[in-house]
Amino acid sequence: MRILKWLTTLFLLQTVFVLAIEVPSWFSKLMVETRSKHGLITDDAHVASLYEAILEVSEKYGVDHLLIIALIAVESEFRNVVGMHGELGLMQIKPDTAQFVCRIYGLDEPEEGWERLLWDHKLNVQLGTLYLKYQLERFSGNILKALEAYNGGNSRSSYAIKVIDRYRELMNHSLTDRGR
Repeated sequence: MRILKWLTTLFLLQTVFVLAIEVPSWFSKLMVETRSKHGLITDDAHVASLYEAILEVSEKYGVDHLLIIALIAVESEFRNVVGMHGELGLMQIKPDTAQFVCRIYGLDEPEEGWERLLWDHKLNVQLGTLYLKYQLERFSGNILKALEAYNGGNSRSSYAIKVIDRYRELMNHSLTDRGR
């Protein structure tokens, strides 16, 4: 009886593990190709970890995962970079913006400091998504206005349109994958 219970537990854990890392081919291809343009090598574990973080945050905060992916693709091309004005990581969020997000959503600031946004993609995606959610709520779900506010720079409109165009592409890829 004990062996049967152990085997059942093992089977369930394997099933959860396989489900947790099943990444759509379009996402994997997008991430690998985009990063390779910058000379970056991307392994399956990195792709799976980021995709899983995006899905988790998307579900938790009610922001479409494809919109999050589109924003990351435009903001950083899936790279952990420092922007010209101090923006950090995949979603290019500034430390003062991250601090604002933590304050309004009741989250603790990282003990290690805001530099963690650069190397911790889970935290970066969480806080970047919450900032996007804040903007979506602020503009009553108007994605264009929310993205313009998320960017806040001189080219807000062209930036927002670029993210929306990428979002539409991703929706098409996602629909194509489901049809297979």
